[in-house]
Amino acid sequence: MSPQIFHRQKKRLTDTGTYGVVTSIVVQAYPKVPVTTMTFTFGTSATVSGDTFWAGIGAYMKYFNTFIDAGTYGYFLVLGAGPGNYSFVFDPFWGGNKTEPQLKQLVAPFLADLAALGIAVDPVFIEYPSLYPAWNASFPPENVGGWNNHAASRLFPRDNFADPAKRNETIAVVRHAIDGGGLLVGYNIGVAANPHANQNNSVNPAWRKTATHFILAGLWDDNATDEEIAAVSKTMTTDWMVRWKAVSPGAGAYMSEADINEQGFQQSFFGSYYPQLLALKKLYDPDSLFYAPQAVGSEDWYITGQKAWIPTQNGRLCRV
Repeated sequence: MSPQIFHRQKKRLTDTGTYGVVTSIVVQAYPKVPVTTMTFTFGTSATVSGDTFWAGIGAYMKYFNTFIDAGTYGYFLVLGAGPGNYSFVFDPFWGGNKTEPQLKQLVAPFLADLAALGIAVDPVFIEYPSLYPAWNASFPPENVGGWNNHAASRLFPRDNFADPAKRNETIAVVRHAIDGGGLLVGYNIGVAANPHANQNNSVNPAWRKTATHFILAGLWDDNATDEEIAAVSKTMTTDWMVRWKAVSPGAGAYMSEADINEQGFQQSFFGSYYPQLLALKKLYDPDSLFYAPQAVGSEDWYITGQKAWIPTQNGRLCRV
C-alpha cells in the first residue's frame, strides 16, 4: 500500500469517531419570572348531569384560544366513570409569567361560566417565584408506557374552538370516545410565532395552527386476550380517530404520542412536507438502510408475523 493510500485510509478511520474538550461555554440567561398554577376538579353528581358536565367542558374550550394567547398552558384529564358519569381534572392550569392576581383575572370569565351552569369548583391558586419550583411541584416523575392501553392523538386547530359549531362538533366526538371507554389527556398549548415564515424544515405544519393536543387512550384489563386488545385498538383507529379527523380536516398528530395503527400517517405526521421528505429519503438512503415504523418511506416495507391491530417489530422486515 502506498503512503498516500495508507494516509487516506487512516484518515477515514480516525474520522469515524471524534471527541472534543470544552474550554468555554456561553449560556443565555433569562430573568426569573413568576408562575401561578390553578388546580380543580369537577364531575357528574346529583346536581350535575352528563350533559351539564360536557357543557362545562365546552365552557373551557371556548377560552382555549384566549388562554394560549395570554401565554398560559392547560394540562387536564377527562375520564369516564361508568355510563353517564364523568370527571375532569386540572393537573394543572399553568400561568407562566403570571402573578396570582393576574391569573385570577384571566380565568374569572371561565369560572363564572362554570358557576352559571351549576358546576361548583374550588380552584386552588399557588404562586411560585420562578419556573423551577413550580415545575417540581406540578410535574412529578411519571411512568410512561404500559401494557394495558393503546394511545392515539390529534392536533386540533384554533378554528375548532373559535367557531361555536365546530366546537360543539369537537365536543361530540370527544364525548363519543369517552363513552366508548376512552381516556383523554388534554393539552391546551399555544405555538410560538414562527419568525421565519419560509423556514425550511420538517416540522409538521399542523403545529402552526394548533390550540390543543389531545391524547386518547383505549384501555383493557391486565389479563386481556389478544382478541380483546385487538378490538380496543381497532375501535380506536377505525371509529374514534376517524371521527376526530372528520372534525379537524387537514390537521395532524404528534407522532411521538400517536396511534401505531395511524391511517394515513404520511399526512398526519408530516403534512404537506411528506413528498419532499420522501424524495430526500430516496436520494440520501436509496437502499433504505434506515427504517422505523411510520417513518418516511416505511410504507415500502412490512414485518412478518403481524396480528390484526396488534403490530409487532419482532418479525422479518420485507419489502412490500
